[in-house]
Formats: sequence, structure tokens, C-alpha cells
Amino acid sequence: MLDAVIVGGGPAGSAMGARLAAAGHEVLVLDRAEFPRRKPCGECVNPAGVDALRALGVLDAVEAAHPARLDGWRIRPGAGEGFRGRFPRGVHGLGIARDVLDMILLDHARGRGAEVRTGVRVTGVLREGGRVVGVEAEGGEEIRARLVVGADGLRSVVVRRVGLLRRAPRLRKVALTGHVDGVDAGRGWGELRAIGRGCVGIAEVGGGRFNVTVVVAGGEARQVAGDPEGYFDDALRRFGFADARRVDEVLTSGPFDFPVRRAIVDGALLVGDAAGYYDPFTGQGIFRALRGAELAARTAGAALRAGDLSAAALAPYERDRRRAFGPGERVQHLVEAFVSRPVLLRLVSRRFSRRPALGDAIIRVTGDVRPVRSLLRPSLLLGLVR
Repeated sequence: MLDAVIVGGGPAGSAMGARLAAAGHEVLVLDRAEFPRRKPCGECVNPAGVDALRALGVLDAVEAAHPARLDGWRIRPGAGEGFRGRFPRGVHGLGIARDVLDMILLDHARGRGAEVRTGVRVTGVLREGGRVVGVEAEGGEEIRARLVVGADGLRSVVVRRVGLLRRAPRLRKVALTGHVDGVDAGRGWGELRAIGRGCVGIAEVGGGRFNVTVVVAGGEARQVAGDPEGYFDDALRRFGFADARRVDEVLTSGPFDFPVRRAIVDGALLVGDAAGYYDPFTGQGIFRALRGAELAARTAGAALRAGDLSAAALAPYERDRRRAFGPGERVQHLVEAFVSRPVLLRLVSRRFSRRPALGDAIIRVTGDVRPVRSLLRPSLLLGLVR
């Protein structure tokens, strides 16, 4: 029997597989896609994510792929100038295409001793006595393991089969992602432009090519279904990128907001987007996948060595995960509230543009460079209310 079967070969699954295999455990990573493959994503790694890549031992390989450097973010409400926030000196994020990043991470897991099988679609989990003991793949194949790891993203099969989804999504948004050339955006900066309840994120991913992700909210999301590429191309013009040239197919994702009751059950745990997703901002998603895998591997390794894969034995991961990500998730909700309400965003942008320290502070928190409590410094609060 395997020590662990990991469903999903994205950043969370690959990082988890690499860490467990390097510790001597027999690990199988499964993914329904064939790699390399594109993924609907903003394709930004925030500064904390860069540190997580370094801790995993893959930063040199990532930098060899010539990603773009991100020194901060600009936030613009409509046609206004908005404000910008800079990461601290010596700290930066990265823009890199997911087909490149995910291939590097999956190869790293193989190099650490994990077995990897792609083109395998998991359809369910196996149970014995109320405990998860493996997964079932399309065609009826049963794969047994002491631990099942759900790292299969936004619409996780594992989450649904183990009954951990808390409710249906309420954040009714759809995201359209494509790569474009000819974008008039500053190198070294990501940018978020908001119009109405929608927004567009722009960031270079290397070689002068930019990722553009258009987020469509509310009833307007229904217009996307019939012609996502037409909607995307029209959005480029509406958001001020009339000269941009789309160079590949538009990928869609959403709705978002998939909360889970918890991330552990007897014999299984969840990492990455499968462990709960709420509209990440400025590269938090990849960081949380990598950091979550680090936390999960620490607990899972101890449980495997002790021979106890019960929910009680996996509970330290649940506590660590909530402590690490809970405050940032609350900031995500706050940021989404402002981005989706133009009047509020314009008000905040005017204030932040006059006081650059405010913009720096919020971007450093969303970049996981500074803790959320740093926003409570008296000098920042005074600058906000003056």
C-alpha cells in the first residue's frame, strides 16, 4: 500500500509530493491533465511565494525560466490614476506562466522520488469503516493509500466525496484569462483596473508577454458563456488596452468562493485551493498552495511515521493552516468589497495616492510580506482617517 496518494499535480500537490517523497515515503501524484498544460490563473507569485519556492529548493529552476520581476502593484479605479504599493527594498514577486511553473514543480516532485501519473481522472474515494483508504480512478481502478491528499483545486472531487464542502459559492464571478502582446503597462509592476463591478489584472510573465485576467461579476457573467473570447477581446478595449494582441485561447474559471468546513478527515487532508478558495489577490493563491503543502507535509509525515492517520492525528495541520491563512483571508474579503464597489475604491484610491505609505502597507500585506496586524499601526490608521 502507498503511503500517500495525492490528487492534483499543481503547485500544492507537487510540493506536497516532493516533501513527503524526500522524507522517504512512497508517494503517487495523480492529475487528470497531461503536462505541460495551461491553467486559468493570474500567474503571479507574491514575495512570500518566492520564499516558499526557495524553501522547496526550486527557485533556481524557476529563475532559469526567465520569469518577470514584480516590484509592486498599481490599483486604478476606472480611468483614474489610482495608487500603487511597492514591496520592501530587496523583495519582489514573480510573473510566470503556469504551464512553465507547474512543469518545474512536477519534475521536482519526480526528482525527489514521487511517482507521477498524468491523464488519470479520479472519480471518488475509497472508504473502510468510515475512514478514507484510497481513491477510485476512471475505469474502476482502485488505488489504496494510508493517506489521501486532495490537491485538485477549485472544484475538488476529493472535497465533495469526503463531504467537506461547507456551502455553494456566493461570490458569483467568472474569470477569463489569456496572454497578450502589446500591452501598455509598466515593466516590474502588476496592475489592477476596476470598472463597475468588474476588473482586469495585468502582469508580465516573461519575454514581454502579459497575463490578462478579466473578472466579470453579477448578471454580466452570463454574457461570457456564449463567446468568452469575444467578451475578453472587447474587455481589453473597454479597460484601455486597444492595441493589445491576444496570442492564445481564453481560459475560463469560476464561480469562486468554495469554503470547506475543515481540511481534514480520517485518512485524508486538503491543500491548496481544495482547502478553501476566495478570490486571491496579487499572487496569494500560489503562495498558499506552497505554504499549505509545507504545513500539511509536516503533519502528514509525523502521522505516517506514527502509524496514525486519524483526523485527531492530522489536527495540527488544521490549526497551523487556520493560523497561517485566516487573517489574510479576512483581508481578501475586505479587498474584494472595495474592488467591486467603484465609489469606495475611488474614495480609497484618492486617499492612498496622497499617502504612499498606505498603498505600500496594503500591498505588502496582500503580498504576505507583512502580517495583517501591521495595518493597525497608529500612524497608518491616522493617515487613513485624516
